[in-house]
Amino acid sequence: MSRLKRRASLFGLGVLTAGFVLAGCSKPPTQEVTAAQAVIDSVKAVPDVQTYAMDQVQAAEQALAAVRQQVTEKKYDEARAALPNVMETARGAVAVAATAKAAAMQAAGSAIAEAKQAVGAAQGKVAKARPREKAALQQSITAANALVAEAEACLRNNDLPMATAKAREASVKATQPAPAAPAAPPARRHAPARRPAPARSK
Repeated sequence: MSRLKRRASLFGLGVLTAGFVLAGCSKPPTQEVTAAQAVIDSVKAVPDVQTYAMDQVQAAEQALAAVRQQVTEKKYDEARAALPNVMETARGAVAVAATAKAAAMQAAGSAIAEAKQAVGAAQGKVAKARPREKAALQQSITAANALVAEAEACLRNNDLPMATAKAREASVKATQPAPAAPAAPPARRHAPARRPAPARSK
């Protein structure tokens, strides 16, 4: 085989190989899109993500929707290039949720501690309160203690936003006692009945 024919043969083989490569890249990234959707679905199933990181999951879903649109428009290379970012965004939601949960746990614990301090301060005022004010203070302390108990139950159940809300409500109850009952109005005195004037003699 002459050198010229050999070059032509190699050139033809190169063109054929490039054609196969281009044909592979021109296929829609169906499997990659399916894999990205599976990652999003698995992340959405994590309870903490549902509570603290759904914004990031929604961002991943929107990015995947954009990829699907690119596939519809047969922009396969652009779609394939965007898919890693979609999966990275989805997986990042787990870390975001863990950070947010830790912050929420700290906020709930601090709020409960502050509520207990407020209740203790209110209890210290009872002995010095006037009788009518004492009843109002006791009523507020009872309500605040009930809210603290609810906050602690929410904390045990990992309902951290509700635990914080209940604890803050307890602090308000303890620091702003219910108004004292108004004093009873003084008894009205009835004026003595007037005696009729004696009749004048003519």
